[in-house]
Amino acid sequence: MHSNYGISVADEAPDALIATSIEGRVHFWNRGATQIFGYTSDEAHGKLLTELTVPTERIEEERSLTRGACASGRATIETVRRHKDGSLLYLSVTVRRVKDPCGANDDYLVRCETDITRSRAIRESRLVEARYRDLLESMPDALVIMNDTGRIILVNAPAESVFEYTRAELVGEQIEVLLPERARGAHVAHRAKYFSQLRTREMGAGLQLYGVRKSGEEFPVEISLSPLRMDDTVMVMSAIRDITARRRAEQKFRGLLESAPDSMVIVDRGGRIVLVNSQTQKLFGYSRDELLGQAVDILIPERFKALHPQHRSRYFSDPKVRPMGAGLELHGRRKDGTEFPVEISLSPLETEDGTLVSSSIRDITERRRFEHTLQEKNVELERASLAKDRFLATMSHELRTPLNAIIGFTGTLLMQLPGPLTADQDKQLRTVQSSARHLLSLINDLLDLAKIESGKVHLELQPVRVREVVDEVCNALRPAAEGKGLALYLQLPEDEIELRTDRRSLSQILINLTNNAIKFTERGEIRLEVLRPENGGAGITQFNIVDTGIGIADADQPALFQAFTRIGNGQLRAAESTGLGLHLSQKLAELLGGAISMKSTCGGGSCFTLSLREPAE
Repeated sequence: MHSNYGISVADEAPDALIATSIEGRVHFWNRGATQIFGYTSDEAHGKLLTELTVPTERIEEERSLTRGACASGRATIETVRRHKDGSLLYLSVTVRRVKDPCGANDDYLVRCETDITRSRAIRESRLVEARYRDLLESMPDALVIMNDTGRIILVNAPAESVFEYTRAELVGEQIEVLLPERARGAHVAHRAKYFSQLRTREMGAGLQLYGVRKSGEEFPVEISLSPLRMDDTVMVMSAIRDITARRRAEQKFRGLLESAPDSMVIVDRGGRIVLVNSQTQKLFGYSRDELLGQAVDILIPERFKALHPQHRSRYFSDPKVRPMGAGLELHGRRKDGTEFPVEISLSPLETEDGTLVSSSIRDITERRRFEHTLQEKNVELERASLAKDRFLATMSHELRTPLNAIIGFTGTLLMQLPGPLTADQDKQLRTVQSSARHLLSLINDLLDLAKIESGKVHLELQPVRVREVVDEVCNALRPAAEGKGLALYLQLPEDEIELRTDRRSLSQILINLTNNAIKFTERGEIRLEVLRPENGGAGITQFNIVDTGIGIADADQPALFQAFTRIGNGQLRAAESTGLGLHLSQKLAELLGGAISMKSTCGGGSCFTLSLREPAE
């Protein structure tokens, strides 16, 4: 009677009372064990405890517990056990070794297992709150932290607002309290599987998920999961986003978006994608579910992501239509990581849930490919031009050496050092000498042009006295002017002018311009003027070469500074000219930071002006 009474009392105890053999095979299983673990006494009897309640990863711990009880008669531990439905529980387990009351040689292990899942969750909640509370409260999404038994450890204020529970009401409860009734059973298995393969799962994983408020109202959600390790405990943090507004926007705008030819992406103020059309899926390679709820940064190359939030904030502070082609270099990023150029137009959308922005995105890859082809053609032309310049530079050197020899030997013959010449011989040799000098001038001009075009001109910027340079130019060219019966005047300001420039290049420009004036003037005078304009000419020195020559027709003036150009009437063309002098002079002027301009009337003379500005230090 006493034995039966004891069994009856043990059967009614709230804790799990379990008697097993030393090997762990169940002989007694009370109602408390059934309530805690879900197995009936008949289901448990004769089974190994490790098959029923001990998780695989805890089997070695169970063996150690058994050895300790056998050795000392008693052992206690807080551990994790498994319910029949697969969920995990925290229990306080005490194991005693007892003799068989019937006098047999076999001893028993009697276990008292108390469910401390809720109290453990509350204790963990205090620890997590002390460490992470400020961080959690700074997050915009609803955050829920649960332990490996599926108990809620901590929630932030947005979670309280979304689910309409207080923090005290949620801490210690099963996470399934936040799910619709129809999803709770399956969720236990999903939760166990997740804890066996912990990984970060981002939002927008293509799942149709729903939460349930305290009032019983269901609402669509997106959830991301992240493992959270604290000391020796593994927990999971769930970020939960209410997407009711997005679903409402989808219903409102989907038909309109699908009719658009371009990719359309609607984004909320937080930068989350609310809606996309099928063109967006084709363009970026994502499915609709992969995009919805994601940060719009997913469509932006990595190198631009850091700056995008401030651009978005600036737009929402002053939302207005921004058309395509706003002069911005923009790129999109596909799911496979490839980048492509885009044009984007932005338009604000006012909804009952606030301001959204609609982005129309156009792939301009083909346009850029065409532009790139044009650039490649330009590069090819530039390379061809450089090859031409290198050829001219090389051949100019090769041709100049024998020409100098021809000019030198011709001069020796004309001096009659080898012997006297007849009148015809003298005339013919002078023709040879003149032609050789003209050809040498052409070769020198080609060489200078090649150097300028290839960027190999070396300028020595130094203080230069302008009076000395123009005196040298006039002295060198005065014999040629007087030989044609022309007067060559020099007009200088009273004050000495000193320029920081390249002396050789300045002299070459002035010689070219003055020599041209002499060449194309038959009567009158040539005047070289140096001045500094008083009005608006600070730091500028002007060199005017004025002639009384034949002038230049208006129709010929636009081509005047082009290379290899010889313009004008027959008289002008008859003069010896390479067609490079003005072109080279303009190039040299540009290298010096200046420019050459001209004024001329046909039959009324010309004025060529070299303007030089003092270079910056």
